[in-house]
Amino acid sequence: MVRRLTKSFKGLFPFKLATTSYIYPDHIVPNVAMLAPFLDEIEIVLFESNGVDNYPDQAEMKGLTDLSLSQGVRYHVHLPIDIYLGERDEAIRTQGVSTVKKVMERTLCLNPSLYTLHFEMRDSHGHEETDIDAWRRRLIRSAQDVVNWEIEPKRISIETLGYPFEWIEDIINDFGFSICLDIGHLLIREQDLLAYLKRYRDNISITHLHGFENGSDHVGIDRLNRETLGLIISWLRDFTGIVSIEVFSYDDLRRSLEILEQGWKW
Repeated sequence: MVRRLTKSFKGLFPFKLATTSYIYPDHIVPNVAMLAPFLDEIEIVLFESNGVDNYPDQAEMKGLTDLSLSQGVRYHVHLPIDIYLGERDEAIRTQGVSTVKKVMERTLCLNPSLYTLHFEMRDSHGHEETDIDAWRRRLIRSAQDVVNWEIEPKRISIETLGYPFEWIEDIINDFGFSICLDIGHLLIREQDLLAYLKRYRDNISITHLHGFENGSDHVGIDRLNRETLGLIISWLRDFTGIVSIEVFSYDDLRRSLEILEQGWKW
């Protein structure tokens, strides 16, 4: 028997509460149908671009549009992560730019709140870039291509990954992008969450909220200690963007919602 959420969290917080489109082992539309009655937004996850086309087709887009209208839910889109906008190989870099354009064009009918994009520091072979200045120049070229399309730069949120975010903050500011603060990524790499919250608070449009355990990321926030949860909840009280509980199972989602609701009463 498929387990469902039993309580609506729509409009419960100052921010818009979301989760991913892969909570249940099924396709995107059935996931959204199960989740839409309970949340403000759904993160449409399109992590992979290679191989079989995993993007929603026309029928799925209609299903998502119908659910948005009937359930009062909005969407934001996580762009594929297997693209390399700072890649040395020009063909791979331009292919990544084309993939971003393809996904945006296909999903524009959903009127997404945001598109979340990785400025990956690894190349397509998994090697870390060592020439940071050259990598940044290639990112700038890719960013210039991206902002030429009919998407407001603020609707493109650049996600915090494993490297120091100050390496790219000027690129974000110069192009007018917003920031996707992935709290789990910061915590698992022992970065200073409070420093990030203070430094970037005015440009954070979306927060990815999840825990980690034994090196595994994207698990429920019940794995976080009370001090960390207290810091997060204190900051969220004044946050009016999107908070996506970025987990991929019903149990992790349910536990995270319970902890968030309990923490809100502290």
